[in-house]
Amino acid sequence: MLIGESRSEAPIPVSLFRKEALAARRDAWLGRPQLLQPISVQTATGLAVVAVVLIGSVLILGEYTRRVRVSGTVAPSAGVTRVFAPQAGRIVQSAVSEGVAVRRGDSLYTIGLDSVTDLGETEAIVESQLRTQRAELQEEISRRAELDRIDKKGLYEQERILKREIERIDTQIADTADYLAVLKESADKYKQLVNRRITIQREFEFRQQSYMQTRQELQGLKRQRVQLDGRLEEVHSKLDGFDANAAIVIGELRQRAAAMDQQLAQGAARRAINVTAPRDGTITAILGKSGQMIAPGAPLLSILPTEGQMEIHLMAQSRAIGFVREGTHVLLRYAAFPYQKFGQYPGIVKRISRAPLRPSDLDGISDMGGQSNPVAPLYQITVQPQVQDVVAYGKAEPLRAGMEVEAELLLDTRPLYQWILEPLYSLRGGVASQSTSTWQ
Repeated sequence: MLIGESRSEAPIPVSLFRKEALAARRDAWLGRPQLLQPISVQTATGLAVVAVVLIGSVLILGEYTRRVRVSGTVAPSAGVTRVFAPQAGRIVQSAVSEGVAVRRGDSLYTIGLDSVTDLGETEAIVESQLRTQRAELQEEISRRAELDRIDKKGLYEQERILKREIERIDTQIADTADYLAVLKESADKYKQLVNRRITIQREFEFRQQSYMQTRQELQGLKRQRVQLDGRLEEVHSKLDGFDANAAIVIGELRQRAAAMDQQLAQGAARRAINVTAPRDGTITAILGKSGQMIAPGAPLLSILPTEGQMEIHLMAQSRAIGFVREGTHVLLRYAAFPYQKFGQYPGIVKRISRAPLRPSDLDGISDMGGQSNPVAPLYQITVQPQVQDVVAYGKAEPLRAGMEVEAELLLDTRPLYQWILEPLYSLRGGVASQSTSTWQ
């Protein structure tokens, strides 16, 4: 009884919501019921046909181009000339600056090669002594030439004096000969008078003595004439050989001077060498600075040719070279101008190397053409860009040698359905070749 009474007295729980409200809330997650009406068969068929036509059109009319990505650098069509140090030494003089135009043979650098001892720079001391001797020798040549000029002038003066003396002697000889003829005629007359005893013997002897004395004078004048002729002949002989003898002496002195000049040149070559421009062009990539110590073969600078245009040198492995032909279109991306911002630039394949290049031949090609296998042989592809500059922020920036380039070779353009059916084409080709080999 007590137990029953306790059960009847327990409180009964009462809900705050109605049962209908709770049931409706329990099924609310399913959403509101909607009446579904199926699409008609005609509509579904029409949509399917349209979809098939669109897909077929895309497959037939749509095209896809197979691309191969390679990389390389920008280079002048005439090539870049690099200048290297011929010997080890120190750059004592530099006459170069970036962007300056040079002509072939222009001096670029002076490289000092002199060694230093306790007495100082050896070649400098020897050169100083040789220059002193050379200056003294040049003064001797000048003095010798002046003495030769004076001596030759003296010989001409002697010739002039002797000729005047000979003229005077000739006049005296002529006058004396005339006077001697008169004396002889007078002596002969007096001899006849003596024989006829018209005059005395003394008068005849006086005339005869005058005749003999005058004849002796005439003979003396003739001897003087002969002596003057001899002296004049001697002067003429000296004049005839004067220039030759003077030239021999001057030539010997000049030979000594030339030998000294050669020694100076050799000393200058041992002391310093002059590096000149091997071609016309524009200086760039200067590495050698004044005062810098350099090793033999060290790069000093590069010279860009003035003629020609920029072209692209791409390096491609053999697996990418199969379908590349001259005239193949290329899209160029310059590393200095990101293509996401400045776009891609078209180009055309100009030539392809017929033989692969070894990795050791690729000195100067940036990143080995971007190839993952640096040991594999590479082919060089030369591309002619359609424009020689890049438009950046509204300004045309010219292409510069050495710029890194990434390129996409547009190799094979075919409809999409051919790309999809390519495995079947390959299979058919394999079966055909196998059948041919079987028949053979």
